[in-house]
Amino acid sequence: MTTDRRAAVLALIRTLIVLEAVVFLIAALLHLGVPLPVGFAEPVIIPAAIVEGIIALFFAVSAYALFTHQTWAWLAATFAHAFAIAGILLGVTALALGAGPTSDANYIYHRVMVVVAVAALVLLLTPIGRTALGRSIGRDMGRHN
Repeated sequence: MTTDRRAAVLALIRTLIVLEAVVFLIAALLHLGVPLPVGFAEPVIIPAAIVEGIIALFFAVSAYALFTHQTWAWLAATFAHAFAIAGILLGVTALALGAGPTSDANYIYHRVMVVVAVAALVLLLTPIGRTALGRSIGRDMGRHN
């Protein structure tokens, strides 16, 4: 992979992770009952706030790892996305079973975020994503290339 392409993919992954961290933090705050300054509010759902807060934390740690070039950045980013997907699907399932109040915004939020998280995870698992974060299959398997 060329240096320019590697840099572009790395920039894309960093941008996605920062945006995901912010979106999940905002969602956690909304589900705690904190309205956005423009007056937007969501139903208080404490379990959702906890899960979204943990997801935001995982994305923040991943962003730190990516921006400071930690050797575990790829692992952190991959784990954060897998955890986010599981958390989103848990939320969708809970709401579908009537476990809490919902809104049109919440419905859209879950669908958009699962698509973003799945797309990012797929990118991280491809050779392009792995190379952009300094990972290679040989090195991951204990061989040094």
